[in-house]
Amino acid sequence: MSLIILLMVSASMLSGCSVFGPLPDRVERTLVEGTQQNKEFLIILLPGMLSDAKHMQKEGVPDAIHRGWPEADIMMADLTINYYRKGEVVKRLHDEIMLPARQQGYSEIWLAGGSMGGMGTLMYEWNHPGEVDGLVLISPYMGSGDVTDSIREAGGLASWNSGDSAKVMHKDNYDRLVWQMAQNWIGDDRKLQRVWLMCGDEDRLFPAVQMLGEILPDDRYFPAPGNHSWDYWIPNMEIVFRKLGESRKIKLTEMDTSSR
Repeated sequence: MSLIILLMVSASMLSGCSVFGPLPDRVERTLVEGTQQNKEFLIILLPGMLSDAKHMQKEGVPDAIHRGWPEADIMMADLTINYYRKGEVVKRLHDEIMLPARQQGYSEIWLAGGSMGGMGTLMYEWNHPGEVDGLVLISPYMGSGDVTDSIREAGGLASWNSGDSAKVMHKDNYDRLVWQMAQNWIGDDRKLQRVWLMCGDEDRLFPAVQMLGEILPDDRYFPAPGNHSWDYWIPNMEIVFRKLGESRKIKLTEMDTSSR
């Protein structure tokens, strides 16, 4: 049984209700505004398996991001496990969150996700390559052991034979496809610079995440002591988003200068 199925069962038991009910007509979302005067930066944040916007606010996630990058607006989208189970997460994210955000005129939109939300972030990138300005992967779930073991046995992502490409993502190939996508980033500095990755070295997901981190530039990968917990995520999110925010302000300044 895959980790995603085990986590679905855990979510059902811990919540005291079924995760197999109908989806809401509208994806719930919570906007926490930053200090920017103009709509320059938006972070769309996807929750982990047992989380949602209320839980992330309670744990101090928006506060941590704003301590690092105070200017950015943060939109937390309640794309919970049932959207993944029904194969709707990418479509609903695109139609109900991403397109309206673009219409609001943000200069840059960054997609971020923790654990399950990290996989959702990668799935969106596979289906809509380059549509967001970048990805922030927070201890991301990287798929089944079958796929990650095959990468490890091959000696790493660069030497992995990923098999045939597919044109449609589904429940049986989503993890292989996101790893294929990551493999195609190798040697393309522009694509690699768009990806920011963090994970604790005691996290159960770290061995898989480490294989992704190995292909990223040193200033885009942030391994640190810690496990799969808020005690690790909160302080390290502040660090990552501070560095990201600084890099984007520099980039926009350079673009503004060159256009004069």
